[in-house]
Amino acid sequence: MFGLPMFNKGRGGWMQRNRSAAPIAADFGRSSMRLLQLASAGTEYKCTAAAEIAGSIFEGNGLRLDSAAMTQRIHETIVGLGFSGQRVTATLPAELFQTDIARLPAMTDQELTESVRFEAIDRFGIDGDSSVIGHIRLGGTAGGSNEVLMMAIPRQTVNAASAVVSSNDTSAFRIEHAALAALRTITRQRTSECADPAESRDFAMLHLEDRIATLVLLRDGALSFMRAIRGDWAPIGMTIHRRTHAGRMLHGSETGAISMGSDGADDQGTAWRWCALAEETLRCLRHVEHSAGGWYPKEIVLTGPAATDPQAAATIESVCGVRASLAMPIRMIRDPEACVHGNAWVAAIGAACSELPVLLRNVRTPTEIVTQRSNRTAFGGRTTPRTSTSATITLEPEPKLLTRHESSSRTTAAGAAA
Repeated sequence: MFGLPMFNKGRGGWMQRNRSAAPIAADFGRSSMRLLQLASAGTEYKCTAAAEIAGSIFEGNGLRLDSAAMTQRIHETIVGLGFSGQRVTATLPAELFQTDIARLPAMTDQELTESVRFEAIDRFGIDGDSSVIGHIRLGGTAGGSNEVLMMAIPRQTVNAASAVVSSNDTSAFRIEHAALAALRTITRQRTSECADPAESRDFAMLHLEDRIATLVLLRDGALSFMRAIRGDWAPIGMTIHRRTHAGRMLHGSETGAISMGSDGADDQGTAWRWCALAEETLRCLRHVEHSAGGWYPKEIVLTGPAATDPQAAATIESVCGVRASLAMPIRMIRDPEACVHGNAWVAAIGAACSELPVLLRNVRTPTEIVTQRSNRTAFGGRTTPRTSTSATITLEPEPKLLTRHESSSRTTAAGAAA
């Protein structure tokens, strides 16, 4: 999915030799930074450490912090709250990426990489040297061409994100699109909990952030479609809670919360906010249905930091004619820390479990089954298997001393070249 190889195998080997624990997930939100580390525990993941730090190095709806301040807070949090290991995997908001689907002739991987780079520069209007460009194969078509998801992000953004989580004690080695990390979470949860394994391989997911809703379609267990839909999806009356398992506040006031101003009149009757999103989702589903020979998802799962309004699922279900439900990723974690709550943590969970085994089967019976409102037929005539690569940007780490007591210059992980 969005992967780039490490340049220096020697340095990559250094990171491989120091894998004493699962990586620390650092989820860059628009109003806070979420840190999470998990361990494998059978039907659930065990939360070994977690924290939420108010503020962001990117423009958003919360406190804006400079890189030096955020680096210090991350370092103090990791050292003080029991995080282990040096490897950090980061997720970035969907708004920072440009994405689009292109249909290209069948070609080798090397040729495809070069073609995608040229197409992305032309379509997105970006400078190739100052951008990180990647792609995902979405599968073949009847004419022998390939549908490819192109993704681009400014190299400056990659460098900024990797710099704040890199110190003498930690180093960033991977960056992911938040929606793709969330997809890993939802897929693993559904594989474990769904009575019918097919339900974990064919579904739609809407990852809601404040300004971007990312529609992702999973078909036959592989990504088949992705669309970014811009809008105002931020929760009404948002509050950011900065709590830790010890009950201490991290760089905040005594209340531990930042309240976002909102108009109280907007709290009632919010269904209208989701009509545009539902209509655009329906157009995307109909497009895929037409191009995929009648395939249509049986369920739409809503998740992400802005997936808090129950009317969102109700509106999308009514318009699209399929069951829509709010994801509950917190069920994947045993004894989560107090700060780990709601769908805001779905990308952090996906990043934190990226190197852990899949969950064991733990079938859960839905409390309510909603009958589909349209007679859709399952598609069974696809002949070309779908393939994909890694959904990550891999960063080149710098070797560093393994103890804080030895002198070492500050290290910064450089952004990977496309």
